[in-house]
Amino acid sequence: MKMSKSMLCSGLLMAALLTGCKSKREALGDKYLEGGDPMHAVMYYDQAMQKGPLSTSFYRNYVKASIQVLTIRAKEDPTAEFLDALKDSIVSILKQHPDPTGEAAFVAALQEVGRSRIKVGSTEGVEGGFRFLAAAESFGGKAGAANARKEYVAGKLTEIQGELKEVSSQPTAGIVADYKMTKLALTLGTETDEMKVLWSQIRKANLNTYLMYDNDDVDLGERPDSRINKYGVLLGIVKYEPGATTKIQVKAWNGSSGPFHFDGDYFTLFDKDGKGYKPTAKIGHFSKKDVVGKADESKTGGVTFKLPAGAAPSYLEFKSESGVTRKYLP
Repeated sequence: MKMSKSMLCSGLLMAALLTGCKSKREALGDKYLEGGDPMHAVMYYDQAMQKGPLSTSFYRNYVKASIQVLTIRAKEDPTAEFLDALKDSIVSILKQHPDPTGEAAFVAALQEVGRSRIKVGSTEGVEGGFRFLAAAESFGGKAGAANARKEYVAGKLTEIQGELKEVSSQPTAGIVADYKMTKLALTLGTETDEMKVLWSQIRKANLNTYLMYDNDDVDLGERPDSRINKYGVLLGIVKYEPGATTKIQVKAWNGSSGPFHFDGDYFTLFDKDGKGYKPTAKIGHFSKKDVVGKADESKTGGVTFKLPAGAAPSYLEFKSESGVTRKYLP
């Protein structure tokens, strides 16, 4: 049976639709990729995306070239901001055009860059490293990311435990331990079970300590992170009796720019589920007449809270004219 001219044309058209057409720019990108020059390959692939048309193999090759660029540039400087933008671009493409082979190569590259950034040791490097590991986890690379995180956390917790052991002889060591633990939580974006145990010990040691991270006698080894050193009013808990009826004796230091009223009604106790409780009783120096001046300390006052069964206190919050401050509980 002879094929008519119209049937032949239809067949060729269908083949073109299924395989896609390669533009000159895409073909040049393929040439550079095959020649071991992913930088120029990505440049031409970018142009091909803008102009079109794209073949069915375009995104597979584009991802391959982009991953190679990511790897090469990371060896030059693993903390370069360019890498974050490239990572996000590859993530976007793979989400829209899944490719198991490309995803596996991407996971390996992300984990390598993540580990390299963490080794740099700077705040930006470590936090950026965990962003790369999180991206690897989103594509199934959980084992590598988990191991890197576990190793990093273990080292930091050993360091923080060392600070905590010095509290008896060096009171400011508790402040340093609190700062480092808070920074670790910010870096990870979460708290591990091991961190929660040590947190409780640190908060117990610091109950009656004003967490003045920027004080001259507190050696943090760096300038205080603004995300951590954010409270103008600081709380010190003189006595803490948790339970269904939780009793707290508290005082405050005014490091803000102006005076504030030390009023018991300004306190709220929050449990671990985020539910707040107002005082059911107040004793001591608590009234709208008790004003604490700038760079001055209040007298001690007591607040009592009634909690339902099963509620576990998390932090005490004080809200005044000088803003909101919190004291976390063990």
